[in-house]
Amino acid sequence: MGGTTSMIDSFVGMTRANAVDRLFDTAIPGLPDWGRFDSGDQHWQAQEKMIEWWVDRMITAPPTIDEKLTLFLHSHFATGREKVEDSRLMWDQHMVLRNFGQGSFRALLEKISLGSAMLIYLDNESNKKGAEQENFARELMELHTVGNGRFTEGDVVAMARAWTGHNTIGATRENNWQYDPRYRYNSEEHDHGTKALFGIRKNWNAHDTLDELCSGVKATATSDFFARKVFKFFVHTNPSQAVVDDLAADFRASDLDIKRLVRAVLMHDEFWAVDSRYALVKSPVEYMVDVMRRCGLRSQDDSVRWRMEGMGMTLFDPPTVAGWGQNGFWLSTASAWTKSRFTNNLKWKSDERGILQNLDALNPDQVVNVITTFFSIFDASDRTKEYMRELIVTTREERPWAMAYEPFAVGMFMPEVQCA
Repeated sequence: MGGTTSMIDSFVGMTRANAVDRLFDTAIPGLPDWGRFDSGDQHWQAQEKMIEWWVDRMITAPPTIDEKLTLFLHSHFATGREKVEDSRLMWDQHMVLRNFGQGSFRALLEKISLGSAMLIYLDNESNKKGAEQENFARELMELHTVGNGRFTEGDVVAMARAWTGHNTIGATRENNWQYDPRYRYNSEEHDHGTKALFGIRKNWNAHDTLDELCSGVKATATSDFFARKVFKFFVHTNPSQAVVDDLAADFRASDLDIKRLVRAVLMHDEFWAVDSRYALVKSPVEYMVDVMRRCGLRSQDDSVRWRMEGMGMTLFDPPTVAGWGQNGFWLSTASAWTKSRFTNNLKWKSDERGILQNLDALNPDQVVNVITTFFSIFDASDRTKEYMRELIVTTREERPWAMAYEPFAVGMFMPEVQCA
C-alpha cells in the first residue's frame, strides 16, 4: 500500500529474500468481531463502518502482505453488498479471505463458493434440479479458476447441474417465512443424474467439480489463470507466457499454495526490473491509503467511502462480477475530478498540520527535492521534476501565500505518486 521513507529505510541492507519474507512474517493485531459494526444500523451503514475499519487497518499496518493480498482476493472473488444486501455475509466472506488467503487455493475456493455471499451474488441460492441457474457455474470457471475460452457451453450446463441443491436455507415456515441466508445442501433439489463435464461422464457434485478444476484435467488451466492474475496485480499487466508457465508449474507443484505463489512473484526478477517500476496505476484505495498514512490521517479525517466511490472503487461493492480492472480502468474524467477534490481537501489538512511548509528560503530545485522525499519518490523523472519546478516558480511569483499548501498538492499529482 506504499511505504513512508522510514518504512523503506527499515528494509535497506536486507537481501531480496529477507525483504520478501518480512512481508509474510510480520504480525498484525487481531481482527474485530462483527459486533464492532452491528449496532442496529442499516446494512449500508455497517458497510461504511467496515470500509473505514479496513482503510484504517491499511494505514496503520506494518509492512506486510496481508492487506494487499486481501484486496486482490476481494476483487478476484468479487461479491457486492448492494446485491447480497446483508453486510454480515460480506464480513464473513472477508474473514474467509483473511484466514485462508495464504493457504490452499482449493480450500479457499471451496470456502468462498459455498459461502452465502457468493451463493447469493451469483444466484446459486435458487439453483435447483429442473430449474437450473447457470450464472454461478459460468463465473466459477470464467472468473475464479480456468478463465474464459477454456470451457464449453456444455460444461456450463453440466456445472450448473452439479451445483443444484447447494443453496441457502431461504424462507421457511419454522422462522415465520423470514429469509435465512445460511448455506444448506438439499439433496432432494440436487440433480443426481450423469453429467458430462470436461468430457468426463459421471454423477458430478459440487466438491467433485472443485477437485477437477484444481487438481484434475483443468489443473493446468486453473494454475495458469490464477498465476497470471497474481503476477499482473503485483508486477505489470503484460507477463510473458514463459514467466506464467514457470509460476504456474511451481504453483501446481505446491498443491496450489497461494503464499508460495505470491512469494515466487515477489522474488521474480521481473518484479525487481526497472521496467516494472511505475507499471501499475494505483487503485483509489491504494492511493488514498498511501497519502493519508504520510499525513498521519485516519478515515474519520475524511469521507473515505464517498471519495473512493467517486474514483470508481467502493470496498465490499465491486462494480461487476469481474471485480475491478487495472491501469486504464482507473483513468476517467469523473475519477480525476474526485481525486482533485480529495487532493484539495488534503492540502488544507497539510496546511493545518504544518506539512511541507517553511519552504520560502529554498530554491525551486530544493523545494522539489523536499516534495519528492516526503512522498518517497527517489527516482522522479526529469519531466516530472521540470513540471514541478515550473509550478513552484509560478506559485511563488503569482500566489506566494499558497506556498503554505500548494507544494503538497503538487506532490500528490506526481505521476510517480499515482503509480506503483
